[in-house]
Amino acid sequence: MGESFDMVTHCTGFTLNEQFMEKFVDPGNHNSGIDLLRTYLWRCQFLLPFVSLGLMCFGALIGLCACICRSLYPTIATGILHLLAGLCTLGSVSCYIAGIELLHQKLELPKNVSGEFGWSFCLACVSAPLQFMASALFIWAAHTNRKEYTLMKAYRVA
Repeated sequence: MGESFDMVTHCTGFTLNEQFMEKFVDPGNHNSGIDLLRTYLWRCQFLLPFVSLGLMCFGALIGLCACICRSLYPTIATGILHLLAGLCTLGSVSCYIAGIELLHQKLELPKNVSGEFGWSFCLACVSAPLQFMASALFIWAAHTNRKEYTLMKAYRVA
């Protein structure tokens, strides 16, 4: 490790191909081998928010169909999709934290850089519990309305 690396301390944008590049055991040293754990943590923390967004959009579409059809089963499906979206968001946040911690074990922060999480990380941390609450509300509403619907049906038959 006789080489010295100049640390870049300004933000740079990454292309889509750069998001999926392999991470190396010694950051910056391409001869040190591929660090599979950090590579796949990085890829997951990039892909899981898109999966979460897709699940929520699909859940919204199913919820709209539930309103139009006046059926209870799509409401349960919407709740389950929101639950899965919350798990994807939570997984993305966890992958990000683990990847950053593994990187900090390999590299020390420069003296003029603070290693704090930003506002977008805080929003991601808040969004996962909100998705879980939305999921619980959808499933609870479907369960509650199913009981009332059954009682109304029994009343009409009687």
